[in-house]
Amino acid sequence: MIVQQINIKEGYLNIIHEASKILSKKNTLNESLKEILKILYSYWDAPISFVVLYDEQIGALKIAESFGMTKKEVSKGVFKNGEGVVGSIFKNELPAVIYDIKNNPKYLNKTKLTKRVSEELVFLGVPIKVGGEKFGVLCTYKEKSKGFSHDDAIKMLSTLATLIGLTKKMYERMEEERKYWQEEKEILLSTISKEAIALNDIIGVSDAISNLKKVLLKVATTDSTILITGESGTGKSLIAKTIHKLSPRRDKPFATINCAAIPENLLESELFGYEKGAFTGATSRKKGKFELVDGGTLFLDEIGDMPLTLQAKLLNVLQDKEISRLGSEQTIPINVRIIAATNKDIEKLIKLGHFREDLYYRLNVIPIHVPPLRERKEDIPILIDYFLKKFNKQYKKRIGITKEAVKIMVNYRWGGNIRELENTIERLVIMNDKDIKEDDLPTYIKDEAEEPTIQQPSTLTDIPSTIESIEKQQIQDALKKVGYVKSRAARLLGYTIRQLDYRIKKYGIKIQKF
Repeated sequence: MIVQQINIKEGYLNIIHEASKILSKKNTLNESLKEILKILYSYWDAPISFVVLYDEQIGALKIAESFGMTKKEVSKGVFKNGEGVVGSIFKNELPAVIYDIKNNPKYLNKTKLTKRVSEELVFLGVPIKVGGEKFGVLCTYKEKSKGFSHDDAIKMLSTLATLIGLTKKMYERMEEERKYWQEEKEILLSTISKEAIALNDIIGVSDAISNLKKVLLKVATTDSTILITGESGTGKSLIAKTIHKLSPRRDKPFATINCAAIPENLLESELFGYEKGAFTGATSRKKGKFELVDGGTLFLDEIGDMPLTLQAKLLNVLQDKEISRLGSEQTIPINVRIIAATNKDIEKLIKLGHFREDLYYRLNVIPIHVPPLRERKEDIPILIDYFLKKFNKQYKKRIGITKEAVKIMVNYRWGGNIRELENTIERLVIMNDKDIKEDDLPTYIKDEAEEPTIQQPSTLTDIPSTIESIEKQQIQDALKKVGYVKSRAARLLGYTIRQLDYRIKKYGIKIQKF
């Protein structure tokens, strides 16, 4: 008899152990409940069992998962608080045992299970609760085996119900946190302006880039013609696109024409379009870019290479705000903002007679100069980090870079500017399977890297530290500027109060009180 009781208790421990393993897995709550009910069948001869959980939407208990029941029986398993045995267990938070199921008046038989339940089965039900919070009821039909003790069975089921309750509570908290962070995300996205999103494409923290962003915010809202100058590869086309995104024309078309890449006769037709029969091969009417982007922005890249004959036509467009297709004398009014860019010295071209002076003054209403990469070396580590992430994602790799390699890249002149840096990082990611070291860099970069005339801050060789030190300084400057009023500083920086508080604690920034 003692041996039999020991075996029964070991069986109970096995059930709890197996249930614990299931609940510790990353399943959904319903998947876990289904597996637990299978365990009661396999380890405990419980052919029928179910879990009812309180559903706030209907204000009643409802079967969440079952074993050994038909869909029709499950659909009928809805119990009001205090209704029948199941409702009473939930309401009073007390377990129940019924031996004579068919003749017990408290057993309402709402699921109509008595048609299949034999007299050899006993009903056991325990509340699912944690502390003062109740979630539902665990119910099972157990065969009356020899040595069966409903007291021991209730203890085992109560332990199992507590585990289920803890899991239910955990899932509820996870769902609450998910909703909370979703709301935080929505709030954050709503506070981030379109301006911030557009400027996010321009990467850098140097004074040159900060000043450039300020200029873009000012000029974007106007319709003035802009001339962007700067060396090849500095990102002039990105600047043009950013201006368009920041402008009231953002929802209208944006188009780019490279004046150096298209022959003169094709360039004219690309810009102004043509009528049917205007020249050999013109079998139908075609609209030019000026018409296609009406209401939007036209970016004329490499404007310094535009032929003089086309320069005269462009000047007329800027003056009269109208065009004529090739082969037509009819004028078409247009509403297009012109942004031009060049890597050449336009004033020198004017002296040589290669560029019209009057067109230059028409284009140069607002001049914007994009500095070369060598003049903003503090941006190089951040750009390296950005391109590493970009190409690691593209080529499904996890390549890092050593401090020594970054230091050499910072001191290289980068004649091709950002375009050269981007191409270099892409090549290094493709060719390497481990972190990029000094020896992995191209020979010409190592040989031509300038020795710094002044000692470079150590932060330049450590990308995360560089970014953090810059962010800390920006927060300190913002707080000082607004008299240490955190709400105003948060608005100035584009953070929420929560985000600002987190960074203040992270960097140990002291808030002065007045």
